Amino acid sequence: MTQLAPNLFERRYGDLLQMGLAKLPSLAPAWTDYNAHDPGITLMELLAFVAEAQLYSLARSRRDERDAYAALMGVMPEGAVPARGTIWPDDTIRASQVVERDAAVHPDNSDTPAFYCSQRMLWVPARIASLTARLASGRVLNHTGANQRGGPAFEPFGPDAGAGDVLRLELAASGKSALLPADRAKDARLILGVRAASGIAGADCASRAVLAVEGVIGTTRYDLPVVEDTTCGFLQSGTIALDLSAIDEAADAMTLTFRAPRGFPRAPKLDKLLPNVLPVTQSLAVVEIHKAVAVPDFAFDLETPGLSFEPGSDPLKLEIAEGIEFVAWKKVPKLSECGPDDRVYVLDPVAAHVTFGNGVNGRIPPQDADIRVAYAASNGAAGNMARNRKWAVHGMTGLFGVNPDAMTGGRDPSAWLQQRRDARLKLDEAHALISDADIEDAALALGLLEVGRAAVVKPPTGQVATGTVRLIAMRKRGDGEQALETPAWLAAVGQALGPRMPLGARLAVVAPRYVGFTVRAQVQADKGRDPIAVEAAIRSALAERLALVGASARPFGLSVSARDLAAWIQAADGVARVTGLQLVPADGTQASDLAVPRDGLPSIDLANSRLDVQRGGAR
Repeated sequence: MTQLAPNLFERRYGDLLQMGLAKLPSLAPAWTDYNAHDPGITLMELLAFVAEAQLYSLARSRRDERDAYAALMGVMPEGAVPARGTIWPDDTIRASQVVERDAAVHPDNSDTPAFYCSQRMLWVPARIASLTARLASGRVLNHTGANQRGGPAFEPFGPDAGAGDVLRLELAASGKSALLPADRAKDARLILGVRAASGIAGADCASRAVLAVEGVIGTTRYDLPVVEDTTCGFLQSGTIALDLSAIDEAADAMTLTFRAPRGFPRAPKLDKLLPNVLPVTQSLAVVEIHKAVAVPDFAFDLETPGLSFEPGSDPLKLEIAEGIEFVAWKKVPKLSECGPDDRVYVLDPVAAHVTFGNGVNGRIPPQDADIRVAYAASNGAAGNMARNRKWAVHGMTGLFGVNPDAMTGGRDPSAWLQQRRDARLKLDEAHALISDADIEDAALALGLLEVGRAAVVKPPTGQVATGTVRLIAMRKRGDGEQALETPAWLAAVGQALGPRMPLGARLAVVAPRYVGFTVRAQVQADKGRDPIAVEAAIRSALAERLALVGASARPFGLSVSARDLAAWIQAADGVARVTGLQLVPADGTQASDLAVPRDGLPSIDLANSRLDVQRGGAR
């Protein structure tokens, strides 16, 4: 029998007792009576007895006992997890076509592992005529060129991305066929692919933006329900599936409008948006028919390996023919707890083995009755594949497209070792946020929200604690980007962390108080150095010294003086000496020191700072 750990029960009562007695001289030098009448020795004997019993039971736990222990930690058995990904078309689709759900898709020159379409999809002969955004302020942004090139990254809803900003995607027929033919399948979905420039694919979408989509044909508007959105509202790479069943007319052109009625937690940033992207999964729906044999404990094995199911869900659906109808039978943990008329069975998900009752504990299936079994199967980890592979779709001539990202997520069925690892990870990562470090680490782990820095602010000395924990959270920044913490973003961070706070504790997520300023400096460069290059070196040095996020981020509450700035500029490459410097706060006055509150940061505006660099030797 498989043990929970190898050679776990190799210590006996006597061994454990002697180990305890050997520790006494060093741990308790004053304890000199080791005879049996001593109460301390009695306690040590009792502990050795209990430890031996626990080691014995742990070393001989059955699989169902291990599953029960794992369930106490919220870890449930799961089957093979399929790999998933998206395939982007190489060329424009020339004619409307329906790609059936579970249509086989496989890499070029190989039939295995086979992937399958995860939606019944409508390919449309479409080209993108324009991609524009109309912001709430009335400003119009044209993203057509950047989207067609696949970069540089653009913000589809603008830098603020509010509830009033609208993205317009105009689709036109790419050939002689209609964009939406009149005889199309009404239940097929239009799939849009999204390549995000930031965000972690597969991240938790608890803070997602909920999209509202309209289709406009001529002067008629149609509400298009979002059937599936793996992009979390344009925040990460994935697909958006739209239900077109409301459109009851043919069309050669259509405009899709996207908005987020409740706003975005952060501004999305995209590389590309394209129709006819194919989401695929390495999971196959299997239906088998077996013949029953009316004997006690009748059993059979599933024919397709790689049983795939979610934790806590039923791995398969089993029905047995009774007359002209199929009647569902129920999966149970143990047949010994069932009666003679119960339509039940047990499943060993690791061995993919089904067992029925013996007539006393569970009913025996009728002789030669058809047993219909439906389940999903997957290759697990073998389905993971590298990016940039060419793919063929069943029923389509030639190759369809490539996968710009790797096919990932495939995992083999969880054995007891994997369950133990998952339990440890849950203890380490999914526990309540007790300490300041717990809260800060959990905030930094919110990849979808791009938290770049987090710090819990302690109340001032002498102030009464109120039960509210104040967390300063900051977003990741690119070069030259200033404050990015919007109220919607801060609220999203609080919503993600709030459920993990201890009962009675409150979490307030705030942005730091930024103290803005500019610099006016007169600098002489080393002889022979280019003033333009020296100025660039000074700006880079100031940006590094006053970084808001990252490894070199400046501590909260640390003030800045003109002397600090002069020393940093003097240390920059190519600087001979600083001949003059003024520190100018945001109010326009001059100051020798910039006071920063204890929860604040100095924020230099390099774009409006003036640096006059003279050539070396100039007077």
